[in-house]
Amino acid sequence: MHTACPSVTPTPLAHGNLTSSIGCFLVTEFLDRDNTGKPSTGLSLAQKLAQLHATPASIPEGYASPVFGFPAVTYCGPTPQSKKYSTSWHDFFVEYRMRTILHECEVKQGLDHELRYWVEKTIAGPIHHLLADGHLGGSSGITPVTVHGNLWNGNKMRGTIWGTEEVGDVVFDPSSSWCHSEFEMGILTLFGGFSAGFFQEYHRLLPKTSPAHEYEDRVGLYQL
Repeated sequence: MHTACPSVTPTPLAHGNLTSSIGCFLVTEFLDRDNTGKPSTGLSLAQKLAQLHATPASIPEGYASPVFGFPAVTYCGPTPQSKKYSTSWHDFFVEYRMRTILHECEVKQGLDHELRYWVEKTIAGPIHHLLADGHLGGSSGITPVTVHGNLWNGNKMRGTIWGTEEVGDVVFDPSSSWCHSEFEMGILTLFGGFSAGFFQEYHRLLPKTSPAHEYEDRVGLYQL
């Protein structure tokens, strides 16, 4: 995220495994939280997010162009996100989001035939239509981009990154992956906290994916 849009997060400085316990650490530039309500002096969060989502994802080894997936397992809350790759957004969303999360539910809660029925019905119906290759994004398709993956009102804050005087919104606690840019809107719209002006500014810079009239249906699907 920092590479695609440096001001959307503090600069990551170091990371690694903890030696005294299970887990990892991440050291970043210090973010001085601003509670005074000062207006942003740099890019707005909508502008930062549009810049992030307009930047093609990195190309992993063995591929000639960006793909959907991620080179490491990330977590959305306690749920692990697959690090598999796919050149098809439809296939990635079906196999490594819907069916993978269904499997996680069944491991923890036991087999639920009704839940499995409705997941598969959603895959065969809305997903097959809305995300089909050659349909979403038209003939040119969509380009994988880095998404935060868990962006809601509680995972952003206003502050100043140490060493600068710029006041602005930054994000943290991501569940990053290389996805369709609108995948970000699933959690972002689920919990609220973003104004109508935010979405207007964002879509002015990054228009809704074609077919635009299916945008609301796609966002509803991504909320799953």
